[in-house]
Amino acid sequence: MISKGLFTGPFDAKREDSHIVNKIRNMSGENVYMNSVHDEQQGTSTMLDALTGIFNRKGFYAYTREMIDQHPEVQFCLIYWNIRRFKVVNNMFGWHTGDEILVQLAESMKKELKNELATYGRVERDNFICCVPIEVISEGRWMKMGNLSYQVGDLDYHFSCCYGIYKITDPSLSISEMGDKARIAMETVKDNYMCSYAWFDEGMWNSLLEEQKLNSDFKHAISQKQFMVYYQPVCRTEDGKVIAAEALVRWKHPKRGLISPGIFIPLFEKNGFISILDRYVWNAVCKMLRGRIDRGQEVVPISINVSKVEFCNAHICEDIRNIVKSYHLPTELIRIEITETAYSDNPSQVQEAVKKLHDYGFVVLMDDFGSGYSSLNILKDLPIDVLKIDMKFLDGFETSQKSAIILEAVIRMAKWMKLRVVAEGVEDRKEWDYLKSMECDLVQGFYFYRPMPEEDFLQLLDQKEENAIPVHQDEFAELENAMVEALRKDNYQDNSVFYSMLGGMGVYEMTDDRLEAIQVNRGYYEAIYNSTEKFEAAYGTLNREVKEPERSILMEKCRLAQKTKSVQQAQIHFQREDGIYVWLNIKVRYMSSQGKRSLFNFSIENIDEMKKMEEERYFSFYSAALMKVFDKVYRLNYETGIGEVLHTAGTDYMQVHQSYYFKDFFERYKDYIEWIDCEPFSDIIKNKELLDRKLEESKNGSYSVHYKAYLGDGKIQLISALFTKLEIQSGKEEYLCCIKREDVAE
Repeated sequence: MISKGLFTGPFDAKREDSHIVNKIRNMSGENVYMNSVHDEQQGTSTMLDALTGIFNRKGFYAYTREMIDQHPEVQFCLIYWNIRRFKVVNNMFGWHTGDEILVQLAESMKKELKNELATYGRVERDNFICCVPIEVISEGRWMKMGNLSYQVGDLDYHFSCCYGIYKITDPSLSISEMGDKARIAMETVKDNYMCSYAWFDEGMWNSLLEEQKLNSDFKHAISQKQFMVYYQPVCRTEDGKVIAAEALVRWKHPKRGLISPGIFIPLFEKNGFISILDRYVWNAVCKMLRGRIDRGQEVVPISINVSKVEFCNAHICEDIRNIVKSYHLPTELIRIEITETAYSDNPSQVQEAVKKLHDYGFVVLMDDFGSGYSSLNILKDLPIDVLKIDMKFLDGFETSQKSAIILEAVIRMAKWMKLRVVAEGVEDRKEWDYLKSMECDLVQGFYFYRPMPEEDFLQLLDQKEENAIPVHQDEFAELENAMVEALRKDNYQDNSVFYSMLGGMGVYEMTDDRLEAIQVNRGYYEAIYNSTEKFEAAYGTLNREVKEPERSILMEKCRLAQKTKSVQQAQIHFQREDGIYVWLNIKVRYMSSQGKRSLFNFSIENIDEMKKMEEERYFSFYSAALMKVFDKVYRLNYETGIGEVLHTAGTDYMQVHQSYYFKDFFERYKDYIEWIDCEPFSDIIKNKELLDRKLEESKNGSYSVHYKAYLGDGKIQLISALFTKLEIQSGKEEYLCCIKREDVAE
């Protein structure tokens, strides 16, 4: 509400007609003002919150608007805050206690803002708002308003708040819009107990608009089948054979391309669309399995994910059973994945659901085990069948004795409890080997297979041979492990195995539209620079982004290597920092992925000499073909002005590889030349730009001149000279001059 100090200080006191000014002048305290508000005519009491006595939403909007308009010289900020987990307060102590806490918060606002130019109010439930000068924010006292303690019996309970702050940069906005911006900022820290407040920035507003766009696109996306089911195989640890798969959803938007589930799943869990999307996926999986069974093809069990919010639906188990029954599938082909978070949020509902699913014959998997705070209690209380352990939970297990002990203990404990274990997120050979030594049952991760479209997954199942891991053969293991070590260690000496490998090697990281060199070895610099000086200075760390035109070529090869699990090859003409071009042959092999980031091994070889030989052979073949029409073929070097004989029919003394200065030829012999039906060529042959213009203007990319050459002793030759230009692979331009001679009578 409007604090006692409002309109004191820089204010136009001549505005005697303002009912606010008259009201403030007669104030002797907050209660006097409150009474005056109640005495206002035209229903001003509707501006107040009945519980706390401060402004409600309507009152806050009205008086804040007036305050901002009458104080344009003040930089105001809006603070929107919420009591964290206030629902728990009401459940534990009752609504009456909850109301008392809200009143206490309102009194705290009155106390802290008593002498400030400010408005404050209760928007709804446990959401409060205030508008204060920015100086109040910088002083930090405002946070005391949300520092609450409440005594129940002999115990003191502390309640924390989360805040969003909007610096009013556009006073023309409605107070409602300003409040929305502050609320959006508050939502970003609502579940972050390490940070209590956030300032609004336009990126948050854009995110909200993005969410609204996705919401509006959802119905059309479902009807147009834009949501695609991807399958990530689950492999037997012993040999990598595919024995099951997990169904995942991807959104292939017609305008935005593939949208990450990390973007739309949390959004749809908030707005309830997840229920529709889940059933869309479950039906698609069942339809795929039914089709393969009808065609007599091999099938493997598929696990489907159940969103944590689905457990608020009392009929969730029946919904899953009915969908599976409608496709006449045995329940052992569909497995149910639930997350540890789902159990933490709804323990009793999840326990009841798992029991029902078992009664219906389904296998239940616990996903993301270890991500919560009560993992061991879950194993005790929840009768699951399969435990999925994310290797990211145990990063660095090879070097950390504690991590290794935990991983081994979890696997063995699961076996004692007769639970099967899936290690997901396996990304390199060392992790796989270690899991085999621990007798882990199953593995899943980018080292084996990425999530793949249904068509690719079905092709994998249709392979006649054992569908064990196709790419990471034993001969690659040592190389890959050395590269992984290079990424994990910062010390140059520790990375010596990778850096001293023969040949150019590099670890490259690719995201959606970016390719970057992360680590390279000595051979990389030898291949590109014929020197290791740069390597000694950089210790092999580049973080160099690949630019066009190489980027498009190499990213295409990376995507193909990732999709096909095969080595791809590209030859590029690479421009170094010093402007020199070198030809490189690059072999690309996919390593692993995490989120949107994928790692690749680049094997790099300098093929400059080979390319030069190829170009010389090309010229030799090309000029040899021209010899069937012409008597002599010259290569013209416009940088040096030297013409070199490539081929000759021996009609004069000039032999192959002989050369002479050609630019002044027609000037030196102008007294012995008579041009025939063409302009003199003396100026054109000296100027490459003029010749290029003539070649561009011609229909076939060549330019011809004809002249008589008076050789003496009464000999005359009719000579035709054809000039043309070739652009070879390196981008270099080569000019050819082809001569045809014919003796004529004087």
